[in-house]
Amino acid sequence: MSGASETQISRWPHWSVPAFHWIMAVLMVAAFTIGQIMEDTPRDQRLEIMGYHALVGISVLVLFFPRIWAVARLSRPHETDDPRIIRILARVAHGILYLVMVGLPITGLIAMTTIGRNFPVAGLFELPNFGRIEWLHEAAEDVHEFFVPILVSLVVLHVVAALWHHIMRHDDVLARYVPWLRNRSS
Repeated sequence: MSGASETQISRWPHWSVPAFHWIMAVLMVAAFTIGQIMEDTPRDQRLEIMGYHALVGISVLVLFFPRIWAVARLSRPHETDDPRIIRILARVAHGILYLVMVGLPITGLIAMTTIGRNFPVAGLFELPNFGRIEWLHEAAEDVHEFFVPILVSLVVLHVVAALWHHIMRHDDVLARYVPWLRNRSS
């Protein structure tokens, strides 16, 4: 294999990085959608919907750690000619996105385990009851709700940046995560 071919192949991330990316993206959209449905449901009918919301949130939390490991250990650095400030802002945005991805499910778990009773999760298992701790429950709910518009804003920014790279810069940033675009970027 020639040096050029090896360079061409090496710019693509390990398969697990985009796989985790898309699985978690689908889960976060599902959690958001279920959360919106839950908000529009009368309070006395929310328990079952909350269980599915919690299941998806827990799934995001569980997958967060192998995703971070894959990004840290298996991602290959890519060359970019973006200005330094753009690279710094991208790193900050990704850092905040990761913080919110882990913060949302953790605050949701804290809120659900401090309501004073076991919390059923989609009929599969129950979250434990750590007692009724009103101040902690309210604080966790408030932080959980605070994170939602931040997550939505960062996801929109993330999508706009990916499209900007693809449409305006004509580079392979989006193609690294969308396999059918790879042949066009090669």
